[in-house]
Amino acid sequence: MLVGCDSTASGQPKAKPEVPDAVKNFDPSKFEKAMFNGVALYTGPHSTPKDMKGLTIRGYNYTDTYIDSFAVNGAGGGNLEVSRQHAGGGKGTCCAPIPGGTALPMTVEISWKRDGDVPYCKQTVLLDGPVPADPYAFDVHFYQDGTIQVAIAPFDSEARIKLDRFNYVQRKASGNVNNDNKFSKCGP
Repeated sequence: MLVGCDSTASGQPKAKPEVPDAVKNFDPSKFEKAMFNGVALYTGPHSTPKDMKGLTIRGYNYTDTYIDSFAVNGAGGGNLEVSRQHAGGGKGTCCAPIPGGTALPMTVEISWKRDGDVPYCKQTVLLDGPVPADPYAFDVHFYQDGTIQVAIAPFDSEARIKLDRFNYVQRKASGNVNNDNKFSKCGP
């Protein structure tokens, strides 16, 4: 016959399990949290492949006017014509400074300048997954409303929007709009 033992049956209270010092002394404020616009980000489950090499920077200009130069975290992306039906407006340059094994989402600073004597603009954007099995490029998409989106993309990604254009520097013959100041900081 088996008899169960219960320490409370003997009148003694059950012993509480010992809490490890690492748990007792845990201080979440000592861990850096990924933040975007003051909001803590969930940093998973996506990350860049650990063996990922430099990504080609590609730009897509869906805005109304030519972009003289742009950069990703300071790495030059070149100039961007106004996109057209079958092309985004630029060529690839090397290389986006996004290291392999980086947890996503993460923030990235995009800076750019229009043609002429105008100031640079900057916008901090969020890079999130998913990450393709064979990452090739860091794509930067400049939209007409002033937003910018970025993505790690495969070799054969295409423009997200198919638009007509008047010529390589302007979308329409007249009435082109520049929304750079809407979501970005422009100037010194």
